Amino acid sequence: MLHILINGFNGKMGQAIQAQCKQSGLKAMDFHSQEKDLNNISAVIDFSSPDGFIACANYCIENSIPLISGTTGLSDEHLEIVSTAKKSIPILLASNMSLGIANLKSSIEQYLLSISAPSKCQIIEIHHTNKKDSPSGTAIEIQSFLENLFGSKIDSPIDVQSQRIGDIFGIHRIIFKNAEGVTTFQHIANSRNVFARGALQAAKWISAQEIGEYSFADFLNKKL
Repeated sequence: MLHILINGFNGKMGQAIQAQCKQSGLKAMDFHSQEKDLNNISAVIDFSSPDGFIACANYCIENSIPLISGTTGLSDEHLEIVSTAKKSIPILLASNMSLGIANLKSSIEQYLLSISAPSKCQIIEIHHTNKKDSPSGTAIEIQSFLENLFGSKIDSPIDVQSQRIGDIFGIHRIIFKNAEGVTTFQHIANSRNVFARGALQAAKWISAQEIGEYSFADFLNKKL
């Protein structure tokens, strides 16, 4: 049986992961529990805070436990810890663990490869009012994806806008405008379950991987 530790156990994502574990017959325990047995831990899933990530990553390094983290708002200091971690454990960082976002990026890639005229690009991300980081990690990831791979197809800079409204789980809208017209791509998450399922599937996968740093795309490429 897969045995998962959750950092952020009582948070909204932590609760969603717990529910998915129950449905799948997997064992989930609070990362901060004093009763955890290091001999039976398959992986740690972290959805906490930048400070919480530091403690979690150091714990995984010290105890040789694979780590999945969806925590956003990480700084250069945190990325230095990732550089250390990847030398001793398998570690996967992803701002979004939804298969839908992966498909969104694939569709955008096909579109940009098909056009010749440069386009103005706007990214709009909308989340619930309790989300602390702005713009979202997913919006930053999409922006980096576009700038690194398709800079010649985009009139810089990319306009990134953030909105915090009600209890919206996550909307990411990418708009391209050029002489030929306006093309829009959009992903809407209707619940946290899509992220929880992705995190659990990635945790199963990474528990069998070698030491190193992985992306959610690495997991999807192997899975698919």
